[in-house]
Amino acid sequence: MVGTKAIGRLLRLAGVGPGDRTESMGNPEFPYVCRGCGTAYDVQYHVCPECGGFSVDRPPGVGAD
Repeated sequence: MVGTKAIGRLLRLAGVGPGDRTESMGNPEFPYVCRGCGTAYDVQYHVCPECGGFSVDRPPGVGAD
């Protein structure tokens, strides 16, 4: 979707966009990961800005008390 890519690009330029996929596991700076595409985020989205998936959660064992 063209709008989704444009928004993602703008968020990355603003410094609030999706994290690098290689930083997703165990990094407290990006504790939420999309189960569909693996992109890491510092906030929990209801819909992944990268792929449109509906599962952006903490990986098992990350942030567990």
